Amino acid sequence: MKRIFLLYLMLVFPLIFWAQPPQSKKETNVQMNAGNYNMQMNQSTENGLLNNAPESEENTLIKADSTYFKLKSIEQEDLYKLEERSSVDQQTQTFRSFSVVRQKSKMNSFQRTPMQAEQMEMDAKVMQLKQLAPNSWEYPLAYYSAGNYNLDRGAAIQQAFELNSENSDIQKQYFSFQYISGDTLNAANTLSTMTLDGSIGLDVERYTSDVLLSCSANSTLITHGFEDSYGCLFNQFNHQQSTDVRIISLDFMQSPQYRAEMSRLGYKLPKSTKIDVAYLNQFCFLNADKNIHLSMTLPRTYLEQMSKKLYPSGLTFQYADSQPIDLPERQQNLWFYQLTKYGLNEGEQKTKFAPNYLPMLYMLLRKYENEGDENQLRQIRESINRIQVKQINKKAGN
Repeated sequence: MKRIFLLYLMLVFPLIFWAQPPQSKKETNVQMNAGNYNMQMNQSTENGLLNNAPESEENTLIKADSTYFKLKSIEQEDLYKLEERSSVDQQTQTFRSFSVVRQKSKMNSFQRTPMQAEQMEMDAKVMQLKQLAPNSWEYPLAYYSAGNYNLDRGAAIQQAFELNSENSDIQKQYFSFQYISGDTLNAANTLSTMTLDGSIGLDVERYTSDVLLSCSANSTLITHGFEDSYGCLFNQFNHQQSTDVRIISLDFMQSPQYRAEMSRLGYKLPKSTKIDVAYLNQFCFLNADKNIHLSMTLPRTYLEQMSKKLYPSGLTFQYADSQPIDLPERQQNLWFYQLTKYGLNEGEQKTKFAPNYLPMLYMLLRKYENEGDENQLRQIRESINRIQVKQINKKAGN
């Protein structure tokens, strides 16, 4: 019995000993488990998994993501600005191209009406401006200007004036609308604004004053462009000068409403609606009884065909079948007593209009040569030399 008991102990004790691992072994297993966890964490971080990343790394990535979207927003905003700037540049370029074509048309020395190709190009530019910037001041200005003073487009120039009343081109066109419409009171105010802004300079004002003085009583004065037309009208409206003279602008004659008004006032009009050299020649022939004077600022091509009927009268050419009997005496009174001769006197800045005084002076020169008046001859020769010297200095750039 005792022997059996010992045998039992010998069999059971080793099993109990083997089933209970040592403490050191247990610590080693815990450390290994912790190491496995750390490895998993490190692997998770390296794989970029946000749910396993430390809080500091989460914030860094979120900040980086926000910066990315912020940069994208800035890029988008810059893109909008670039597109807007590109649109404005295209609008400016289109309007500039329109202005160049129109100015080229105005420089034509044979006709005031734009040539067909010029008119088509201006109309095309107007359509481009309508698409690019329908709410700009450039579009309505171009639309009215391309209509060549047609009052049917008057609402456009009114809109342009409301948008940019200080623009000189808009003021010019706005005046034409007011004047042709018969609104002389507001037209006079617009002219006053243009003189204050410098669009109508003192030299133009004084020169056109002399032009009006050169016209005989109850006559018709035909002007050509901006300076002689607007300057003479300014002196009539604002200084009440020579109000008995009827001013007819060849430029405004492009307007059907303006031509209708001239017809109502008793002028006979050529059948053609193209205002050119032939139109003026026929107009003067049809209205020879209107005591016509032509501004010397008209291009020579307009005057050549009727040169045999033109006689210098101050700063105009008087249209007549023969020289008026009182013309030499009128020339003398104009030069010595009436004309301001601004820009020709000592101490005054030279004027570009100076050569226009020469036809009158040469006529007086012949008069005093025939009369043998040496005193008057000397004064006239001095005046001619002074003007010619001014011409030479101008050509030399002085």
